[in-house]
Amino acid sequence: QEKTKEEAELEANNVFRQKVEMTYQRMENPSCHLVDASPSRETVLQKVLELIQSSGR
Repeated sequence: QEKTKEEAELEANNVFRQKVEMTYQRMENPSCHLVDASPSRETVLQKVLELIQSSGR
């Protein structure tokens, strides 16, 4: 699968990546949760579902 230019920039430029991550972490209404997508698809999906369910409480 080919990467977008944005994905390539995030991989190549660590400072830019950190700024993007900080921007997402500061989001409110709705907030944004970072999820590690390196485990298996099933594990990532389970983590995301847990986050969605816990935010609805």
